[in-house]
Amino acid sequence: KAGGSFNRCFPPDGVSGYTRVFTQEKEGFAEAKLKKDGTDVATLSVSDTSSEPEVKSKFGKSTESIDGHPLITVGKNQSALLVKDKYQVKVSSQTLDAGERKALLQRFDLKTLATL
Repeated sequence: KAGGSFNRCFPPDGVSGYTRVFTQEKEGFAEAKLKKDGTDVATLSVSDTSSEPEVKSKFGKSTESIDGHPLITVGKNQSALLVKDKYQVKVSSQTLDAGERKALLQRFDLKTLATL
């Protein structure tokens, strides 16, 4: 999929005072920075993992989920979902805790992403 096709699945701009700025789009990947008061707060991304079975395998040990999609924490600064066993949705942040990252993941349009 073209990276731009994922953009509509990202959390809307302006939610909770955050500004969303898309920073990268390429085949199978889209990324945006989330800013508040001009400061980077988090990096949001969606990537197609259909050619990366090792990415899918790390979700096998997931004990949490959002709307039935497995959720994992990667290190202390990243949270990720696997949607439709294909798309990895990730929030990376040096300042947001796991609960705040999970809340951001819940703002993605996962139903639309699952249909791509």
